[in-house]
This record gives sequence, structure tokens and C-alpha cells, in this order.
Amino acid sequence: MTIREASQVSKHTPARRAVLRAVAAGATALAVPGAFSQTWPAKPIRLIVPFVAGGGADATARLIAGKMADRLGQQIFIDNKAGGNTIIGVQDLKRAAPDGHTLIWTMDQTFVLNPSLYNKLPYDPVKDFTPVALAITSPITVIGSTRPGDAQTIQEVVQRAKAQSGTLNIGSAAILAHIAQAEFAQLAGIDATRITYKGSAEVAQGLIAGDVNLVFDGLAPYVQFVKTGRARILAVTSSKRFGALPDVPTLDESGYKGMDLSVWFGFAGPAGMSSAIAQRLAQEAEWAVRQPDVIEKLGTFGFEPAAAISPAIMAERIVRDGQRYAPVIRKLGFKLD
Repeated sequence: MTIREASQVSKHTPARRAVLRAVAAGATALAVPGAFSQTWPAKPIRLIVPFVAGGGADATARLIAGKMADRLGQQIFIDNKAGGNTIIGVQDLKRAAPDGHTLIWTMDQTFVLNPSLYNKLPYDPVKDFTPVALAITSPITVIGSTRPGDAQTIQEVVQRAKAQSGTLNIGSAAILAHIAQAEFAQLAGIDATRITYKGSAEVAQGLIAGDVNLVFDGLAPYVQFVKTGRARILAVTSSKRFGALPDVPTLDESGYKGMDLSVWFGFAGPAGMSSAIAQRLAQEAEWAVRQPDVIEKLGTFGFEPAAAISPAIMAERIVRDGQRYAPVIRKLGFKLD
């Protein structure tokens, strides 16, 4: 399949303004009087994690929640509700009381990608939730192999792709990685064949086996191959260099302007949760992710703290990413139902 040019959506459309107002209102609306007091949290907090136990999403949730619990003075216990691209866990949160004692730790998939991937989604990503804290981010990494003759820089990859049109095979698995390579191909002015895999482990093996020339993926599955000299990290898709890879350039600084795309994880609550609770949780999340030991551990998973953390920032990011990714998903033809 050839990656084609993706259409762009104005940041100032009436629809975007309307959605932004709705999300911002949800982030700041107060619950009924008396719902929040100095005694909150009055009991342990249930944190829904819509991913399997033991994976990276679960590990980061436990790491950050453990730090927050110390400051809040109440246990935060993890409730893994995996399945349906986070939909099962999200529906559980939707039914919860908005008293600040049930939260979710989830990713952009829930609020940004699922609305474009499903024709019938059993929740409204704006109306049914209270944004709390976009806490950590991870760029998509662009990785090549180190076989003799393989490109050593992203510029060399593009030069070869232009000189030998149609010969560049790019592997990826996650939806956001597909979007990243589509945007890159558009900016670079190249044609590339998109090779779709079921998961990152298969993508990594495809690169090492020589089935693809380049991959767009998260960092973690490739660390072992980079250490043993079998893979080379060429670039990251974020606007700024990734803290754990200070010597790796961004695609933007490599000449592909406007390339700024990252996976993110954060906290949210049910609709109607007090803004005072949301603000307190955001403050504690920000403190937690900026602790040196947390930063170090996050780096091993390919994540770093978000630049700034607040309910309003998360609300804005949901709208901005949704407006940006929806037309690309339509162009690529992805649907999950």
C-alpha cells in the first residue's frame, strides 16, 4: 500500500471551537456543593488501567500512582480492565460516581483515536469524562537496521527513496505509528510501502530480518538491538529531542518541519467531577512524574514527563490531536468495527 498525502484540518474551524469549549467546560465545571472538602480523599482511590497487568502501561500507572498515594494519604489501587482498545475500562469509569475516588489511567487511544476508528463508540470522549492530567509522553522513534549498505541518517533514507521510488518499505503496528509515517512521507515527498504488523515484537523482527528498511515504533522493543549494534535510531517524531536520547535528532530539526507527534498517557475521571479535585490530582501527578527516580524509570519504558500538566492542557490536547489525526485515519482507511 502506498502512503498518500493526508488532508489537513484548520485549527480554527467552528467545529473545533465548539468542541474545545465543551471540553474546557468539562474540565472546569464544579460538582454539586459539598462534593469536595478538605477531607478528600476519604477512602482508597480505584485507578482503572484498561491494559493487561505487567505491560508498560500498567507499570507506569503503578509507578506514578504509588508516588501520588504517598502525598494524598490514601492508597491508590490498580484495577486492570483490559480489552477493546481501552473501551471496557472506559465504560467502567463512565458508570462511576464523580467523587474523585475512581479514575482511569489511559492513553490518547481512548479520547483521540477511538472516535475515528469506531463507527459506534459506547461513550462520548468529551461529554462523559473530566480531563485531569496528561502526565507522560513518548515520541515515535524512527529506526533503521545496521546491515551493510543501509542508510545511516534520515536524510539518506529520503535521498534513496527519491532516487529509487517505491523501494522503501516501512513497518509499523500502532495506529499512531501509521499516522507518523504517513505525515513523514508527505513532508519528505516520498512514496513508501506500508507494512502492517500485529505488534511491536513483530515489527522489530521484521526490521532485523530485512523485511523492512525502516520502522516507526515505540523505543522499548529496540533497546536490546541498539545496544548490540543491530539497529540504529535515526530520529524521533516529537518537536523537541527526547530526554533519554539527547543525541538523536527530531524529524523537525532534520528538515521535515511541523513533524510533532507523541503518544501520551494521563489521568481522567467521570463527567461532573469537581474541578478542585481535578486540579489537586494534576498537581500531585506533576510532582510525581518529576521525581528523579520516576524520570529514570520512565526512560526505560521510552517515556518522559509532559512539559506541563493541568486539566486544561489535557482538554486542549484531546481536541488538537483529534482534529489533526481524524483526516489521516480516514485517508488511511482504518476502521475497527
